[in-house]
Amino acid sequence: MIKRQFMQPKDMWARVENGELLYVPVVTVHGADHAHVYLAGQMARKATGEIVTKGDMRAQIRTTCENIGKGLACAGATFDDVVRATTYVTDIDEYYKCSDERFKFFRKHRPASVLIQVSRLGHPEAMVEIEVEAIIEPERLKSGA
Repeated sequence: MIKRQFMQPKDMWARVENGELLYVPVVTVHGADHAHVYLAGQMARKATGEIVTKGDMRAQIRTTCENIGKGLACAGATFDDVVRATTYVTDIDEYYKCSDERFKFFRKHRPASVLIQVSRLGHPEAMVEIEVEAIIEPERLKSGA
């Protein structure tokens, strides 16, 4: 039997429109032998939604990865469990100058990854957005928030 959990960690920004939560940042899908953890794209946001470290790609990568860590931990996963990452940036050349910042988080394993330059992200001051997928044993799953 497949089970799903939809999680909104208390320390992560929530997109609310007209009083309704637009999406959750963490979804788990699991059966008897493994669990998939899907983390929506994260930016360098405070829980209030404000972008921090404006204009600083390296600092935005760091803060974005810190937010990813919060989402993974909510589900019971770590960066070592991440198997796939998609990174969206507004300036690919600037990203390459500081992409080593990710190594501070993705230490043990490097996930299969895609890098895409876009003209704008969901917040005009954001320079980077990263979404990830992880796979863990179902007994490690947490119940969320």
